This record gives sequence, structure tokens and C-alpha cells, in this order.
Amino acid sequence: MPVQPHSSRGAMIFLRALTWSLVGLIYAPLFTGLNIGFRALGADSLAFVPAAALAGAVGAAFYGAREVALVATAIGLTVATAVFFAWPGVLDVLQVALVAALIGTLLGILVRFPDRCSRGVPGKALAGLAAGGVCGAALMLAEPHHAEAFQIAGILAFLVSVNGILYVASVRWWVRVTTPRHPSRYCNLIEAIVIGVLAASAAGALWLVVGPLVDHLDAAELAVSSALQRDVPVAMMGGLIGGAVGGALLEAFRFRAVHDL
Repeated sequence: MPVQPHSSRGAMIFLRALTWSLVGLIYAPLFTGLNIGFRALGADSLAFVPAAALAGAVGAAFYGAREVALVATAIGLTVATAVFFAWPGVLDVLQVALVAALIGTLLGILVRFPDRCSRGVPGKALAGLAAGGVCGAALMLAEPHHAEAFQIAGILAFLVSVNGILYVASVRWWVRVTTPRHPSRYCNLIEAIVIGVLAASAAGALWLVVGPLVDHLDAAELAVSSALQRDVPVAMMGGLIGGAVGGALLEAFRFRAVHDL
């Protein structure tokens, strides 16, 4: 096997670090919103586990579903925008997300996409769920032994880097054991589920961000929205740094890329 020149090797490390830093920018607001939501429900440090697991699963589905993810995001944003004007002040964030999920799932059943758009997504989502759960559990167990509560930037730097490495190391196995022998039979159902989940995530996020501007949120939702807008910029910085570090390590230690799955 020929040895790559140092300049080429450095460029590959930089490129993968850049790619994973962008993944960190997507992951950060998703985890932050889920973490704040679970803590608002009284989960305290236990919130790390479901927030990291769900963020890992949704992020992996978004990254793996390609064109389907873009369609799902557009559906979620459209539904949330329509609700702003059609039923102002009537629905809360969970109901808006549910409406988006139902519409997205229905459209996913009715519209067919190429199989490659969603093949392997269940395995990718499970890989993200498992990796996120492990990282969230580590944070949950470590925080009580720390003098102060973990800061959101450090949390995201840890999650994006470690979660990303665990995901890349395990995703091929997850895809192999979850991909059916006849994917075409299940592709439409998988697409519908993926579109529903991603549409709900996009609609809920838009609702919490824009809701205060149009005075559609109740007191509890307004508190979550305020915390989200306060923490997300710092979280995105942590996610960007963690992604860059994780991506550089993945390339430096020659982990296989997963874009071909």
C-alpha cells in the first residue's frame, strides 16, 4: 500500500475535521433543546442519557437519509409556519411536533423515493442512539463528582467528538444486522418513519425559536425557549470544536468513512 505524502495526509485530516465540525453544528442545538426539555420535566442529570441518545439517533437519521432528510425538514418547517397563521395560540410545541410527524409520515407513505435515500437508516439511527446513550450515561455518572455543573460548551465538545468516534466504529455492524434482504419491501415504511421523526424535530425547533416573537408560547414553553436561545450559540461553538477534534482523530487513526453506507 503506497504511503500518502504528508501534505495529502494533512489535507485529508483537515477535510474530515471540517466535515465533522459541521455535524457538530447540527447536533448541538438538537441535544441542547432535548436536554433543556428533559430537565424542565424534572430529569436533572439523568436528562443527559435520553437527550444524547435521541440527538444521536435523529442526527444519524438526518445525515444518513440524504434527500429524504431535506424533504422532511421542509415539511416540518412548513407545518410549523402554517400553524402559526392557521391556529395561533391554540397548539403547544408537542402538538405542533405531533401534527408535523403525522403529516410527514402520511406523505412518506404516499410518495416514493429511491431506495438508496433511506437504505440503512434504521441501523444508522440505532448506532447513533447507542453511542449517544453511552456518552450521556458517562456524563450522568461523572457530573455528581464534579465541583460544578458541566458547562454546555464542554458537554457538546465531549459528546460530538466521542459520540462521533463511537458511531463511526459501530455503524457498519448496526447497518449489517438491521438491513433486510429485500430492502425495497420496507423502504417506503422506513422513509415514512424517518420523515415523520425529522419533520417533528424541525417543527418543534422552529416553534420554540419563533414562538416568542409572535407570542404563541405559554410560560413553560417560554422558559424552555429562553434557555434554548441562551445556550445554543455556546453549544454550537462546543459542537464545532468537538466535531473538528473528533474528525481529525478519525482520520489520523484511519477510521473508515461511512458516507458509502
